[in-house]
Amino acid sequence: MNAVDKVNAILDDAIPHFQDQMGSMSQGCGFGKNGGPPLDWQSRQQPGNAAIKAFDNARVALAQGRIPDAKQQIDSGLSQWDTLISSLAGSCPIGAHGTDPASYGAYQRFRDVVKAQLQVAVQFLD
Repeated sequence: MNAVDKVNAILDDAIPHFQDQMGSMSQGCGFGKNGGPPLDWQSRQQPGNAAIKAFDNARVALAQGRIPDAKQQIDSGLSQWDTLISSLAGSCPIGAHGTDPASYGAYQRFRDVVKAQLQVAVQFLD
C-alpha cells in the first residue's frame, strides 16, 4: 500500500467515526431522557463540520494528485477537530463550572489516534 492509499484508508475509516462522534456530542450532556447538547452547540459544531469538509477535500486533492493541497487540508482538518474537542471541556451545564460530555475521553483518544496515524502517513506523501 502506497502513502496515498494509506492516507485514504485512514480518512475513509475516520470520517464516518467523526460524523458519529458529532452526533454523540450533540446528546452528550446528561440531562433529559436522551441527554442534551453542550452549551452553545451550534457554534461548537462549526469546527467539527469544517474538519469533516477539510478531510473530504483532502481525499479529492489526493485523487487529483494535488499532494500539497491534500496535506494542507489534512492539517486544517486536524486543527479544526482539535478546536472542537477542546471546546467541549466543561461544556455541559451541570454543576457550578460545567462538566465534560459523557464520552469526552473517548473523543480525545480517537482524535489522538487518528492524528498520529495521519501525521505519520502524510510524511510519506510526495
